[in-house]
Amino acid sequence: MEDYLIAENLKKVYQEGEKGVVALSGVNLSLKRGEIVVIFGPSGSGKSTLLHLLGGLDRPTEGKILLDKADISCLSDEKLSKLRNEKFGFIFQFYHLLPEFTILENVSLPSFIRGRGNMKIFEGRARSLLTEFGLSERMNFRPAQLSGGEQQRAAIARALINNPEIIFADEPTGNLDKEASDFFLKSICRLNQENRQTFLLATHNERIAKIATRALTLREGRIVKS
Repeated sequence: MEDYLIAENLKKVYQEGEKGVVALSGVNLSLKRGEIVVIFGPSGSGKSTLLHLLGGLDRPTEGKILLDKADISCLSDEKLSKLRNEKFGFIFQFYHLLPEFTILENVSLPSFIRGRGNMKIFEGRARSLLTEFGLSERMNFRPAQLSGGEQQRAAIARALINNPEIIFADEPTGNLDKEASDFFLKSICRLNQENRQTFLLATHNERIAKIATRALTLREGRIVKS
């Protein structure tokens, strides 16, 4: 099976005044379709930076990112935004749900942004996902009215609304109790098996390694074990 997402000599330097802070230093990484890859590493090792670069949320200082052999690191902001919306899903530690919107509106939002099709169909898809994740009675609640586990379920539903090919998750179980964490892991396994969706997860949680195709370790901006 061919590599689907590839990082070639990926570097990221952030400027802090006159000083450059190296977040990633020559990372090479490849994912195949349908893999579940976990990235471990201490805080400050570059895990979040790597996910943001691969997911098109930030741009590398040097290096290339290839998606299905096409270099996405040189796309315009408009084209990169369109690619993210169509191909990628994101799950964050702090959920990033919009507080002024209901859970149904939050989950529907990526489809509204995509704008292809009937709005009622988008909402129906969102309702179906929320029901699947046990939130049928919470659709009209706002994020602050939900528990951490419920917000994470809503975040998973939002990540899935456009049927993404790759889902990036940044410390997805960091704010969850064991029950909610177990639900998250079971959901990943089911989605991977049923839909062949690819997952790249950055985490401190060693339990996630049990469901992974493979695990990598990132330290001081470099992959040190694979």
